[in-house]
Amino acid sequence: MGVFRQVKGVASRQGQAKIPEGTCEDQYSRNGFAGDQAMLYRKHSPMAWTRVEGDLKNRAADTNQMDVPDATDPRGLPTRLMHNEDVSIYVSRRSQPMPYYFRNADGDELICVERGTGTIDTDFGPLSFKEGDYVVIPKGITYRLAPVTRDNMFYIAQTTGQIGFPERGVLGKFVPFDFAMLETPEPRAEVNEEPGEWEVLVKRAERLSSIFYPFDPMDVVGWQGEIAPFKLSIYDIRSISAERLDIPPSGLATFIAPGCWMCTFTPRPMQSDPDSTFVPPFHRNVDYDEVLFVLGSEGPNPRRHAGMMYFNPQGAHHGPQANPFAQTERPKRIDVYGLNIDTQRPLIISEIYEKYEVSER
Repeated sequence: MGVFRQVKGVASRQGQAKIPEGTCEDQYSRNGFAGDQAMLYRKHSPMAWTRVEGDLKNRAADTNQMDVPDATDPRGLPTRLMHNEDVSIYVSRRSQPMPYYFRNADGDELICVERGTGTIDTDFGPLSFKEGDYVVIPKGITYRLAPVTRDNMFYIAQTTGQIGFPERGVLGKFVPFDFAMLETPEPRAEVNEEPGEWEVLVKRAERLSSIFYPFDPMDVVGWQGEIAPFKLSIYDIRSISAERLDIPPSGLATFIAPGCWMCTFTPRPMQSDPDSTFVPPFHRNVDYDEVLFVLGSEGPNPRRHAGMMYFNPQGAHHGPQANPFAQTERPKRIDVYGLNIDTQRPLIISEIYEKYEVSER
């Protein structure tokens, strides 16, 4: 905890509201948006730089344009775009079913289905998937991803620690979703007894090994316990909102893992109070790198901006490109779906991400 809260000079006593005329607000925060904070009131935009030398810069890439192996090669694996010691972030455009079963011994996986339909067959049983689904595969569980569509996009976060849920506190049991909305697999009623050879491809320490069986290893006919693969639709998430103030990303957290927060942005009404900001202010989230995948939008053009991937490194400013109070009209609703991944350790950017960068923001 820092010093007790104080107000000095030309400033608002209420953060993110009643910004003094002729200034723009700059949010300095620790521990993401959940720790100590200071709001600075500047005469100029902190993003009005002339140039950036070095790698501390805001980035954007279009994953729709990425040429990745599993888009055409059934044996291909997801392509890693960023990583640190806690989390690796991948993109997959798998267009055909895996010709093997896969087991990730490096960590849990959160698979976000940006588009596509099909089935993920697991030790515990099959789970169908469609656009907007999150599928969580705990570390070491064997599965096979089998899309039935050809034009698919999956975003995958692999975490070295176990994926779980944030504390809900006073929000209670039903926000952002009722845990009864989680779907787990039903075991198979029948096991495939046909003769043959089946491959389980295992990833461990980023190295691959294959284990072969003379029978189909998906032979589980029942299970019980406290851990299993599961899925959740982003359309079943009921994010909190406020009429008079913007909710920070930490208030929209869906999953957590050591060193990593995974938040879901869903369409919501815009704040109606004329004194409040209607988007987050300029900020430098000094304890987290931020990655945002745009998953689409509601309304007549659901693919609007879908596939864009934004990266904002800790220590670099980002936020609105103009003081929102200078705008004469504000939208009545935010219509975007997004997956936001915040990591405590700095992320290492891959060459393929840099290859498909579309701008320096």
